[in-house]
Amino acid sequence: MTSLFLRTRLVSCALAASLGATLLAPAPARAASPMQPGELPDAAATAAIDAAEKTALSLNARVCIAVVDSAGTLKAFRRMEGAAPGCVDSAINKARAAAVYRTPTLSFMERVNHGEPALTTLPGMVPLGGGVPAKAGATWLGAVGAAGTLNPNEVKIATAGADTLSQAGQ
Repeated sequence: MTSLFLRTRLVSCALAASLGATLLAPAPARAASPMQPGELPDAAATAAIDAAEKTALSLNARVCIAVVDSAGTLKAFRRMEGAAPGCVDSAINKARAAAVYRTPTLSFMERVNHGEPALTTLPGMVPLGGGVPAKAGATWLGAVGAAGTLNPNEVKIATAGADTLSQAGQ
């Protein structure tokens, strides 16, 4: 009886040691893969911010720039030196509205200005230009929002960032 107990005990210890080694082994390295639907890598978001900032500087504008993923979740943000504090929420909200509704916020502004004020009752709607969605092929990647300068410039700045996102997704 004692030897059966000892054999069972030894087998149990060996199994536990084997299982522990498997659980504690480092995970195999994964190769970088292209973006998956709904996924927005940090590097792509940062590249979009950099491209938008470069455009802002060329326009002599100091703005806030926000990048969100396809669900409208903030991925990256930059408030340029000299940008007004009020542009923070505006840039984020423009990006979210563009991502969630998959439409540039400028088109909402134009529709409201041409007799569709009821659009402003949509949740999270921002009827001001400066929010631009980005997609690669049929995949929505997210959006870029810019705020803090003249509206035509905000559209140019956000478009530069969104174009960079779209290129990263291809």
